Amino acid sequence: MAVRTVSELEDRLDAALAWRRIELQALKSQIRTAYKNSTHSPLTRALSRSGIALLYAHWEGYVREACQAYVDFVAKRRLKVTELNDGFLKVVLNQLNKRSAAGDEAAVVALMEAVRTPDNTRARIPKDSIVDTKSNLRSSVLGEILSCIGFDPDGFSTKNNLIDKTLCDGRNAIAHGRDYYPNPDEFDSLHDEVMVMLEEIRDTILLHARGQMYRRVG
Repeated sequence: MAVRTVSELEDRLDAALAWRRIELQALKSQIRTAYKNSTHSPLTRALSRSGIALLYAHWEGYVREACQAYVDFVAKRRLKVTELNDGFLKVVLNQLNKRSAAGDEAAVVALMEAVRTPDNTRARIPKDSIVDTKSNLRSSVLGEILSCIGFDPDGFSTKNNLIDKTLCDGRNAIAHGRDYYPNPDEFDSLHDEVMVMLEEIRDTILLHARGQMYRRVG
């Protein structure tokens, strides 16, 4: 479904977050119950380990889906080159440069138009290549995505250690078969932190959409 208005964008973000919240809350409850019944049973360990993997899956999945919805929303604005904020402008020009270097004549013409008549040239936002989580959404990758869409990545800098060490490294340890077993308190804490980050992503996107911050200032 196309995202044409701020209201449609908000609905998309909320729907994508709601089912993730429900699923993670249900697993959190099951982990806590299993731990009370048997601290180190195979079921308790399996639930706890799967919980970390699922937290990461929802972290990467929501960031990808939410940021892509925002990119689609901005693309629907059909802005001119001079109207884009710095993040989107860099993406547009870099994409044209890459295509031009590869011998794409259409990209050469588009790049010339962008230079000569930026006030009249429609920006060709490469919607399908901006949001790339690289299947390992560490803080550096998140920062790259946020910068490309004109967000300040420093807003999440205090979460770098949580994202890289606790969430990504924990998920990778489990995915690679290592014996990493977080206790319920550790899982509860990480669950709450991840939900806060997902809500921050949602709120930041809506702030930029409502304030038309995808446009150039000045």
